[in-house]
Amino acid sequence: MKVHRILFLTALAFLLTACDVDLYRSLPEDEANQMLALLLQHHINAEKKQEEDGITLRVEQSQFINAVELLRLNGYPHRQFTTVDKMFPANQLVVSPQEEQQKINFLKEQRIEGMLSQMEGVINTKVTIALPTYDEGSNYSPSSVAVFIKYSPQVNMEAFRVKIKDLIEKSIPGLQYDKISILMQPAEFRMVPDVPARQTFWIRDVINTNKGKVMKWLIKYP
Repeated sequence: MKVHRILFLTALAFLLTACDVDLYRSLPEDEANQMLALLLQHHINAEKKQEEDGITLRVEQSQFINAVELLRLNGYPHRQFTTVDKMFPANQLVVSPQEEQQKINFLKEQRIEGMLSQMEGVINTKVTIALPTYDEGSNYSPSSVAVFIKYSPQVNMEAFRVKIKDLIEKSIPGLQYDKISILMQPAEFRMVPDVPARQTFWIRDVINTNKGKVMKWLIKYP
């Protein structure tokens, strides 16, 4: 009977730990809930676990690739943008006018990237603002903006091109409409064929629900 008990404990440990892996760590709770809901909605077995530094999302190892791709195509996890407080802390020493202008310009880029990232279907975005320049011959080059958007192929992002240009034009005073360049690129699907999901989490729930009975069984059959 001891052999049976050892085999049972070995199988139990395997079921509880061998098939699930960490997907993302240190997530804020609201974002973790959104990601978990999206995974479950697409029949990907997942769970969240509270850690000291935030929420950890876990999935079955066989569904790891599809989980990452599904979240990527929906813009998760959300990118963190720099704030004014971080760029200009209260205890900061005086900076040069040139450095201050560079920081302000960077914040403008971050602000536009943050707005674009809120659009449905946007996976990633990058904005570069070129400041106006003057050369020795007093030739003036006006400010220009270059925008790159990676988006989900499930969304027709081209239909929003004009609205995006309007948004950028109004975000930067004095910017000329024809000085805005936008490149949009659809993301590629990298999903793998569906694999029959193991019932690891279901089995674990059953065991946790009936752990009292399991302990009695182990005591009864040492």
